[in-house]
Amino acid sequence: MIRTEELYIDNTEEKAAAALLVADDFIKSLIPDKKQAMHMRLLAEETIGMVRAMTVNFEAYFWLEKDAEEYRVKLNVRTDMSKEKKAELLSLSTSGENTAVKGFMGKIREMIENSLLDFDSAINLQQKYGGNSGYSYVGMGTLEEDVSVPILWSLNDYKESISNEETNKWDELERSIVASLAKEVTVGIKNNIVDLTIIAR
Repeated sequence: MIRTEELYIDNTEEKAAAALLVADDFIKSLIPDKKQAMHMRLLAEETIGMVRAMTVNFEAYFWLEKDAEEYRVKLNVRTDMSKEKKAELLSLSTSGENTAVKGFMGKIREMIENSLLDFDSAINLQQKYGGNSGYSYVGMGTLEEDVSVPILWSLNDYKESISNEETNKWDELERSIVASLAKEVTVGIKNNIVDLTIIAR
C-alpha cells in the first residue's frame, strides 16, 4: 500500500490549502487516468471542506492511499474532551439536532460531530438518517468504553435501506459529489476516534 503522510488539518484556510497540495502531489504521481484523478481531487476537496465546517473541538488527520487499484481518501477525527465538556456542548442544542445540516456531506459531518460527543447521539442518527437497516452498528457501549469492533456506517448499506418511494433521499444522493463519485463511504467509531474512508470509483 502507498499512502501520503498523515496531515493534521483543522477549519482554517491554511491547513486546508496544505492538505490539497498533498492531495495534488499524490494524484499527479499515482493516478494516470485523468477522469479518476479528477474524481479523487473532488473527493479530497469535499472531505477537507467538511472538516472546515465542523464545530466541535477535535483533531483531524487527513491522508490519501492507494492499495492495488483502489484509491482512498482517509480522515481520522479525535477528541480528548471530558464527559463534562461533552455534556455542556450537548446541552447547548435545544433540540439535539443541527437544523443547519444540509446535503449528504452535512449528514456525514453531523454523524462525526455527534459521535465524538455522545454515543446516544450517534445512535439517534441511525433512526434519523438510515432507519433500522441504514446504519450497521457493530459493538455497543459508550464512547468512553473500549469497543473492540468499531461502529460502522456504510453508504452502500444506506442505499440498500432506501425504498424506491423515498425519492428525496435518492435525489440527495444524486446531487452529492461524494455519493456520486465514491464506490463506498464508511464511518467507523471507536472510543473517541471517528474514522472516515471514501473509496473512489
